[in-house]
Amino acid sequence: MIKVIGFDLDNTLYNQELFEFEIFRQISTIVAENFKIDDSQYLKTLIALYHKGEKDYIFDKAAITVNYALPIQWDQFIVKNILPLYRSFKPNSIYLYENKENTLNYLKTKDYKLVLITNGNSNIQNNKINALNIRKYFDLILISDDFEPKRRKPDTFMFESALNHFNVKPHEMIFVGDDLISDKASELIGISFININDFSLKKIGEESEL
Repeated sequence: MIKVIGFDLDNTLYNQELFEFEIFRQISTIVAENFKIDDSQYLKTLIALYHKGEKDYIFDKAAITVNYALPIQWDQFIVKNILPLYRSFKPNSIYLYENKENTLNYLKTKDYKLVLITNGNSNIQNNKINALNIRKYFDLILISDDFEPKRRKPDTFMFESALNHFNVKPHEMIFVGDDLISDKASELIGISFININDFSLKKIGEESEL
């Protein structure tokens, strides 16, 4: 019998692109104000790199692509301006995927315990959670970077922490996510994984589908 249902956050409950592209627009404006770099070209480059999956050092890569070299004092600019902005950014344009709010509301009316398990910077993830207004649905929220050292999935630490918190066995919990490496790692300790694209209430023994 399932007692605990876990959810990933990014690209499981909402479209992460909405967050990234909103902050990319602000960053592009600041870059243009401080360096002779066209903001529209810089933004287009950031989005193209994101779509290619080149997310590490993405602001540097975009600057090199548009400007052919990193501007003088770029590193200090990133540390003092861009990273603090990114980490403190409070999004206005993100929202839950269709029917996810109905699903969370429904599950809260049942006896299930809900846990959110997400990778990422603590400030960034908390700002997303607040913007989506979903904190109220979860009995437990685990963010990888709240721990020292950081315990990012596919590390199974947060899955194990959820089992211990609710005092349940692995077969009494399922985890819903989008990543077939980090999220599916739940199966390493016996927690069934359900891809968000396949998730329905029938998967957990409920008759109705939302």
